[in-house]
Amino acid sequence: MAVFGLFTGLLAGCKGSSAQKEPAVEDILKAVQEAYGEDYLPDSDLDEEMLSQIMGIDTTLMESFAAQMPVISAHPDRVVIAKAEKGKGDALEEELLRVRTALVEDQMIYPMNIAKTQACRVVRKGDYAALLLVGAVDVREDVSEEEQLSFAQDEVQKAVDAFKGCF
Repeated sequence: MAVFGLFTGLLAGCKGSSAQKEPAVEDILKAVQEAYGEDYLPDSDLDEEMLSQIMGIDTTLMESFAAQMPVISAHPDRVVIAKAEKGKGDALEEELLRVRTALVEDQMIYPMNIAKTQACRVVRKGDYAALLLVGAVDVREDVSEEEQLSFAQDEVQKAVDAFKGCF
């Protein structure tokens, strides 16, 4: 039974997650990256200043974080995995939800990215929260807005599952 728990932890990308209740944010990010393989577009790490200036996130709420976005601005992808300062989990989740709303309501979004941006999710587990705007590019032509959104939601769900698999 213990071997099975270790095996599922390895599959999720968070080694030893069945025993470790507080995974490193870098391990959670790695699990998200592995969920997408070649379809993971963020390729640039964000430091505290970039997270604050580019995304408008109050980094004082965070004990630690790992965040990435693509260098190519045509892609809206962003992944922020954060562990809140003690007692600030609710505030961190609210902060990421505010950022998600700002991304969705941004009038400067390329039309091809509307569905992907709308599919953006914020998830939380205890003191950990994540903003997940990530996934493969939908290259299908002549599909409805509903089909585009469904594709994007399925893609983001991979990141949600990877995040949850680390706990």
